[in-house]
Amino acid sequence: MNDTSFELISCPLDPDERESSIVKKINSCMNSYSNVAFQDPAEGLRAELPTIKGRKKSIDIESWLLPTPPRDMIFMLTVENFVTFIDSNGCREYANKVRDAVKSSLPDTPIVVGVDHSLSGGAIESLAKEQGGENMRLVVFDSHFDYIPASIRCGLIQYDMETNPRTKFSPSNPYVFNRPDSYNADSFLYFLRKTISPEDTYMVGISDYPPREALESKDERVSKYVEFYQSIQDEGVNVIRKEDLKTKSDWVKSVLGSTDKPFTYISIDVDVCANAGLRGTRFLNFHGLTASDLYGIVELIRSSLTKSKLVGLDLMEFDVYTAGSYIYGKKDRTYEIAAEAFRRLTNIRV
Repeated sequence: MNDTSFELISCPLDPDERESSIVKKINSCMNSYSNVAFQDPAEGLRAELPTIKGRKKSIDIESWLLPTPPRDMIFMLTVENFVTFIDSNGCREYANKVRDAVKSSLPDTPIVVGVDHSLSGGAIESLAKEQGGENMRLVVFDSHFDYIPASIRCGLIQYDMETNPRTKFSPSNPYVFNRPDSYNADSFLYFLRKTISPEDTYMVGISDYPPREALESKDERVSKYVEFYQSIQDEGVNVIRKEDLKTKSDWVKSVLGSTDKPFTYISIDVDVCANAGLRGTRFLNFHGLTASDLYGIVELIRSSLTKSKLVGLDLMEFDVYTAGSYIYGKKDRTYEIAAEAFRRLTNIRV
């Protein structure tokens, strides 16, 4: 691939429903976002890759759903509004916009850059339809197992509120109860199980694998989570945990170093390196891979691309408030690390 064979698709949708995120947006908006290096993550990536300054397609997003909404949209920034958006499958609507943008970008290779990871589903669906899902391998870098429906995840939150004296959740929060199982960043891969075969799906860098205490728990909500997680594995999804990269390196090489599928799609949630190489991502609840760990896996996958064409790539879950900004006097490396992974996968020159 070279710098004339792809199209950069920007879609910075950010429907983060957490109150802390909403407060941060409001405060930063009142300060004219002076603390934000790049309001569009695609521009942060392009700043690290001067040879890709040319082609970019931007998907229109309702302004209140941007990571940096305008001041006249502050009244829309409420937990209730974001929850309503997510529960009504608003993320699905924007994933469909990405799907259409990817289709129109062909035969060039689409590179999607954005915030909410659920957008990746649209790109994957579009390319699976074009190339045949049975011909594609899907590799997802992520600290989180994005197959979990809201009803199961909320059960875990309720359990945490009841048993963890240090819980960050409030029992008075009505939005951790009775949520519908919508298409969103926590669950979008569950809705793609018939698009790409589970056996051809590889989850890399997972940190939220059920711990031993969850496996032994008698609580129905925890058991339901564990059983669901294991059921997805039983379907054939290849789960490569963060610790597997160190303790089962030969197995990882055999799993990722080759494929019999003619096409490969790669999705990188930058939180796979959270707190280890970078902090410019929306979720920092795990200590992820180092940058060198990420590059090593990327090189392993790249070696397999001599026989399997890279048909698409996305880089998601950027937090524009910390990505590329100075934290305790040191510049965050999120865009730098994402750009280097991009370079190694695509052979793009600086």
